Amino acid sequence: MSLMGAFYVGVSGLQTSQNALNTTAHNIANVDTAGYTRQQVYQGTRSYNTISYSYNGANQVGMGVAYSDVRAVRDIFMDQTYRTESGRAAYYSTNLEINNEVTTLFGEMQGVEFLNSLQDLRNAFMDLENKPTDATVQGSVIQTASHFVYRAQAVYNGLADYQDNLNEQIKDQVDQINEYAKKIAAINEQVTAIAAARIESPNDLRDARDQLLDDLSAFGRVTYSEDARSCLNIQFEGVDLVRENHYNELAVLKDKDTGFYTPVWGTFSNQPVFKEGEIISAEAGTDSGSLKAMYLARGNKRATHLDMKSQVLNDKTADPDDWLWEKSNRPKLQYDSDVFESTSKSDLCTIMAEFDNLVNGIVTQVNDWLTHHYEVIEDDEGIKDDGSGTLKYEELFVRIQHGDDFTRTNPLNPDYDYNTMNIMVNTKLMNRPTLLNKGFFLSDQSADQDTASEIAKLFQGTTDFMTLNPETKTPLSFTGYYNGIVEQYATKGNAYQLVSDAQEQLLVATDNKRQQVMGVSDNEELMKLVRFQNAYNASSRYFNTVNDMLTQMIQQLA
Repeated sequence: MSLMGAFYVGVSGLQTSQNALNTTAHNIANVDTAGYTRQQVYQGTRSYNTISYSYNGANQVGMGVAYSDVRAVRDIFMDQTYRTESGRAAYYSTNLEINNEVTTLFGEMQGVEFLNSLQDLRNAFMDLENKPTDATVQGSVIQTASHFVYRAQAVYNGLADYQDNLNEQIKDQVDQINEYAKKIAAINEQVTAIAAARIESPNDLRDARDQLLDDLSAFGRVTYSEDARSCLNIQFEGVDLVRENHYNELAVLKDKDTGFYTPVWGTFSNQPVFKEGEIISAEAGTDSGSLKAMYLARGNKRATHLDMKSQVLNDKTADPDDWLWEKSNRPKLQYDSDVFESTSKSDLCTIMAEFDNLVNGIVTQVNDWLTHHYEVIEDDEGIKDDGSGTLKYEELFVRIQHGDDFTRTNPLNPDYDYNTMNIMVNTKLMNRPTLLNKGFFLSDQSADQDTASEIAKLFQGTTDFMTLNPETKTPLSFTGYYNGIVEQYATKGNAYQLVSDAQEQLLVATDNKRQQVMGVSDNEELMKLVRFQNAYNASSRYFNTVNDMLTQMIQQLA
C-alpha cells in the first residue's frame, strides 16, 4: 500500500472514533431521560484496494475501518413482555383503587360508620319493645329512623358520585389514548422519511415512539408490529388504532338516561371497544388495562334491589288501588340469577344493588308490621273502608315523590318500589310521634306488645332476612347482611391486592431486565469514552507518522 493510501486508514480511524465519541457522549447526556435507549456504534471495513493478482487470487490491502450504523440496543421480546404485564398491572391496580375507595365509603363517612346507624335503629326498636306506648321512645324511634335514612342515602350517594367520577375518568382516558395515537402516527411519518434517506438512524424518534407505546399499554390490550417502512402499526383491543401515519380515533357515546360514557370506535360505525359478555381471565389475556377496569367496575346503571330480582305474580287478581288488599295476596319480588347476571359484572353495581336491597328490606318489613292493622267497616255488602279513604296506621317510611300524602306502593309496578334514594321518614310522624302505630294502643287501650316485639325481632339477628344475593345460599339477618356486603367486598379487595402486588413485582423485575439491555450506565459509558478517545489518539498518531514519513521521502527526493 502506498503512503498516500495509508492516509485513508488514518482518516477512517479518526472519523469512526469521532462518531463513537459523539454517540457515547449522547448516551451520557441522556442517562436520566425517560424512555431513552442506549445507542451503540457498529463498525465495519472499508472496501479493499487490489494491488495485484496471483495464482492464489487478488492481492489486496485494507483501506481502514468504516462507520456502519448506530443502533438502539433493545430486546423486542422483553419489550413485549413488559407491555403485556403493564396492562395487567394497571387493570388490577385500578380495581384495587376502586375497591379501596368503596371500602372507605362504607368504613367512615364524615366520621360516622353506616353500621352505627343500623345498630342505633336496632337499639331504638329494642327500647320500643320495652316501652311501646311511651311517646318519648316513639319519638326516639322516628329520629333514629330519620338519621338511618340520611346515612343510607349518604352511602348510596357516595357510590353514585364515585360512578360519576369513574365515568369522567373513562372519558379522560379515551382522550389520552387518542392523543398517544396521534403522536405515534406523526412520529411514524418522521421515522419513515429519515429512514428512507439512509443518512442517519432515527433512534431518538423511535425511543419517543416506544415510550408512548409503553404508556399506551397501561390503558388496554395492545399488539403491534413494525413494517418494512419502519412504521409502528398498533392494535388496541384487537382493532387498528395506528396504521402507518394515520390513526383511528376512539369516541364515547353518552347514555341519555344515565349520562354514562361507552368507549366506541368512531371510525367504525361506533363499534364498542369492549366486547359485551367478554370473560375476563389471564388465560384469555383479557385482564388488561385501566380503561377496561374502570368501564367494567362502573357498570351501566344506578343499580337498585330490582336489579337482583324478578316479579312473581300470585294467581289471585286484585285491584292495585285497593288498599285493603291483603299482604299475602300481593305480588312478590324474588331473587333471579338471570336478572342479577349483568349487574354482578360490575363491582359498583353489585354493591349498590345489595346495599339498596338491605335498605328496601328494612323499610318494607318495618312498614308492614306497623301497618298490618286496618280500621274497616263491615256491612251486608262486605268489607269497606271507614269513609276516610286513608290508612289508619301510618307508615314510618314513605316515598319522597308522594311527600306527606302517603300512597301505598303499587304492587303491580315494582319500579315504584322503595329504594334508598326515594324514601324519607313520614312527616306526619315527625310532627306527631304518637301516630306511630296509633301510639301502640289497641282498641281496648292495651299496649300492642306483639307488634313492638315482632319489629324488634327483625333486628335481633334471630330472624333471617335474605341471602346476600342470588349466588349465595346462607340466609342472613339485617346486620349479617350488611356485614356480608362489607366482607364480600373486603375479600375481593384482598384478592385484588395479592394479584396487584404480584403484577407490580413482575413488572418491576421485567423492567429491570429490560433496562439491563437498553439502559445507560454512566460508568460503562465513561469507560467507552476513554477507550474511543484512546482510539482517536492512536489514529491521530498513525496519521502523523504517515505524514512524517511522506515528508521525509519528499525532502530526500528533492
